[in-house]
Amino acid sequence: MTPQGRQVFDSLMKSQLAARQTVVAYQQGLLEKLCRHARRHVPFYRDTGRLEPLFDGDRFDMSRWEQVPVLTREEAYLNRDGLVSEGVPRFMAPIQPGQTTGSTGTPLPFLRTAPSRYVSEALTARALAWRGLSEPRPAAISKAVTGDVAGKEAGAPLTASGSVHFVDFFLPPRAQCAELIRIRPRLVISYPSIVHSWILADGGACLEGVEAILLTGETCREETARAIAAAYGGHLINLYSCSEAGPMAIQGPKGDLKVCEENLWLEAPPTVTQAKANLRPHPVIITPFYAYATPLIRYAPGDYAIWGKPDKATPGLRALERITGRLRNMFKRADGSLFWPNLSGVKLMKIAPHTHRQLIQETIGRFVIRVVFDAPPTDDQVRQIQSHVAEVTGATEVVVDAVSSIDDGRTSGKSYENFICLI
Repeated sequence: MTPQGRQVFDSLMKSQLAARQTVVAYQQGLLEKLCRHARRHVPFYRDTGRLEPLFDGDRFDMSRWEQVPVLTREEAYLNRDGLVSEGVPRFMAPIQPGQTTGSTGTPLPFLRTAPSRYVSEALTARALAWRGLSEPRPAAISKAVTGDVAGKEAGAPLTASGSVHFVDFFLPPRAQCAELIRIRPRLVISYPSIVHSWILADGGACLEGVEAILLTGETCREETARAIAAAYGGHLINLYSCSEAGPMAIQGPKGDLKVCEENLWLEAPPTVTQAKANLRPHPVIITPFYAYATPLIRYAPGDYAIWGKPDKATPGLRALERITGRLRNMFKRADGSLFWPNLSGVKLMKIAPHTHRQLIQETIGRFVIRVVFDAPPTDDQVRQIQSHVAEVTGATEVVVDAVSSIDDGRTSGKSYENFICLI
C-alpha cells in the first residue's frame, strides 16, 4: 500500500465506527468544497448555472441538493469536454486519464485525481481487513493488456514493486489459468464471468493459494457465485464500482454491501419511499468527493440498488442488499471453450455513433449485434461493424440489427445484459 493509501486506510477504520450524523456532516463538507470548485473552474457547471440552486449568494444550501438536475451517462458523454476542470488544487495531482469500458455503448473519458486513487486503494484494503487479511501479495488483476479501452481504466488499483500482475482477459480461459498458475497470486481482482470461466476450464486449480477474490466490473449472478464458491474455498468479495467513480459499495463479511461513504455521496431513496426501499430498486445517483478533475455531480451511471439495513458493527456505513446492474455472458466456441470478445467500443463508435448495443450469440457461427444508432447506418458502416464483430468472435455470419431501444430490466430488479449467449 502506498504511504498515502495507508494514511487513508487508518482514517477509514475509524470513520466506519462513527455515528451516522457525524459521517453526513463530513460528507456535506466535502460536497460543498467540490461544488464550489466546479462552479468556478468547470465550464459545464459554470456556464449552465446547474449548481446555482445550491447557493444563496456565497452561502451553500444543502437542503436544495435535489434541485440540481441528475447527470446521466449519456449527458456526461455529450458534455465530456466541458466537464474537464480548468485547474485543480495542487494536492489533487498527479492526474491520470481514464476511460470507461463503454459496455453499453459510449465510452466516457475522465481524469482521475490522486486522492481518488488513494481512497480506492484504502477501501480495498479495508474490505480485506474485515476478513482478517492484510495485503495479500502477489495480486493478479484481470485487465485488457492489448491497449484497447478496458486497458485504460484509470490505472492499477494496487501498486507495489513487482507484486501486481495483469492477466489479459481476452486470452482463452486455459491460457489465463496457466498465467495464474505461473503467478500463484494470493489476491485476485476480476470479473465474475471471467473467474467462472477459469473454474470451467480447470476446476479451480489455478486458484490454489488465493486468499481472496474481489469480484468487480459487473453484477454477479447467483448461479455464478454458487459455482465459484463450490470450487473455491477462500474469501469471495463483491466490489461494486465504476471506472469513473471508483468503489461504491463493498461486500462485508455478513454479505451486505457496505456503501463506500468516504469516497462518494450515494443518494438514498426519498423519505416518502424509504419504507418501501427494500421492496424495489432505486436509481443509483452518486457524487464522487474527489473527482475535481472531472466532477460528476448527481451522476447516474445507470444501475439500480435495493437498499438494506446497516450492520451494527459499522454504524457509519449504510448498506445495500443488492445491485441490479450489467451482466456479461461468456461466448462459446465450437470446441466448447468459452471466450470474452475483444469488442472495441471506441472502434464501433468511430464507425457509427450510437447510444447502446447488445451482442447476441445465437449459434456457434451466428452473431446478432443490436444497436441503437444516432442516425441510420450506411451500408458501408454496417459492413465495417460486421467485419469487426467477425474478427473478434470468429463468426461466420453477423447480423446488424438497428433498433430504437434495448430492453433494460434494471428498474424492475433485473439486469442489463450486453453480451448474451443463447447456446
